[in-house]
Amino acid sequence: MASTNGPDSGKLEGTQEADVIVVGAGIVGLTSALLLVDSGRRVLVLEAGRVAAGVSGYTTAKLTVGHGLVYSQLESSFDAETARTYAEAQTAALALVRELCDSRTIECDLETRANVLLAETDDDLTKLEAEAAAASRAGLAVDLADVALPFPVAGALRLKEQAQFHVRKYLLSLASLVSAAGGRVFESSRVTEIEGDNGGYAVRTEQGTATAPVVVVASHYPVVEPGFFSTRIHPRRSYVVAATLEAGADIDGMFINLSPPTRSFRTAPLGDGRRLLLVGGEGHRVGQDDDSAERYATLERFMHENFPVGETAYRWSTQDNFTLDGLPYIGPVDESPGLHVATGFGGWGMSNGTLAAMLVRDAVEGLENPWAATFALGRRSILASAKRFVTENTNVAVQQVGGRLDSEPDLEQIPTGGGVVVSIEGQDVAVSRSADGDVNAVSATCTHMGCTVSWNSAESSWDCPCHGSRFAPDGRVLHGPAIESLEVVELDVPAMTIGD
Repeated sequence: MASTNGPDSGKLEGTQEADVIVVGAGIVGLTSALLLVDSGRRVLVLEAGRVAAGVSGYTTAKLTVGHGLVYSQLESSFDAETARTYAEAQTAALALVRELCDSRTIECDLETRANVLLAETDDDLTKLEAEAAAASRAGLAVDLADVALPFPVAGALRLKEQAQFHVRKYLLSLASLVSAAGGRVFESSRVTEIEGDNGGYAVRTEQGTATAPVVVVASHYPVVEPGFFSTRIHPRRSYVVAATLEAGADIDGMFINLSPPTRSFRTAPLGDGRRLLLVGGEGHRVGQDDDSAERYATLERFMHENFPVGETAYRWSTQDNFTLDGLPYIGPVDESPGLHVATGFGGWGMSNGTLAAMLVRDAVEGLENPWAATFALGRRSILASAKRFVTENTNVAVQQVGGRLDSEPDLEQIPTGGGVVVSIEGQDVAVSRSADGDVNAVSATCTHMGCTVSWNSAESSWDCPCHGSRFAPDGRVLHGPAIESLEVVELDVPAMTIGD
């Protein structure tokens, strides 16, 4: 984000028509838009904030077919054919990114690197060997390797010829290509409603309306079908810290360990001959962590203890959606064939997001795709996910009933940068205090499905522990699936002095 400036695309105003409306300007939305304008479609893209400044703009941008233990897990939950289909689809997505960068001359720091999965214990090593065998059966050229790292590992699984890139440079280029081909991209145009059926859809924002026979919902967590997605995906938040390596230093590969706590790291070019080290991990359920600031501190300790870096230069967090059976949901909504969604990439959005765009393009164009049924919303995977369905939705039920209320709230004790949910005259109120000392009070009830929000100390936001919606201290929506702001609550501040 610090190294790129995107153009101001303006807001959607009035009424516009298109062949396809794409909701979201991240990797799914912009890749879909480009493929569809290349097919001759009139495409309109609506982005709630800025282009490539949402979840896609805050990824560590590993572009790889190796997704942890995915192939052994898919073989166990489904069968070897499903694992092979997954490998073929991910490989095709990686190839598409390379082809677009080459044919469209996209400068985005694309580098070929190996993806390396690390085992730190003997038990991990056993799992690693099983994954190596499953990945080989899926058609991937993997090998068990020795790697030199500043901390001990029991073994490593290496997948060569993978890639890493500057995803925002890539996506801004895609947006420019879409516009140059006649597509329209609008920013600051948060969708508030999608209505219609297969005969046509109206997509409304606060400023305007767009109509089209086809809508692609690429908003990370879909803003449609809450009854389906709220019980079948769950959001997790993870963290990244970054610092400049000593001159001449590099790490040859993209690394991630097998067992929690997750440590994921890779480097990126800075343009002056030096490289930036990115270290990620410390994931947890959205809205279910008491001290998210400590997550950053833990990653910083790991980074500075193990690598020759300077002071921490950047830190950020991001959000990922996980499905019950380990496969993303990509395709048309059953009851509405003109309505397409893509979500649940499980932390591997660069290849899965590109794949989603390929599947969307084929579905819109009426083309047969050999992978579509594997990722379809209506796939049969009850046996593969029944236990997890119960676990995840029991957790949501607890959050909906319990919340996080202070039984004896003392508003005077809210520190600068802090927030607390309190009960005021029978209403659950989320009260926070900014760095300037200003007090904000909003309803603590998430506008998506009624869960009680909790304070995120690292990001100064109210986060929903059920489905991952996030709100600014003043109640504005930062992250869906919620589309309505939290209601502002007027506090009688003179009678309720909030001190330092």
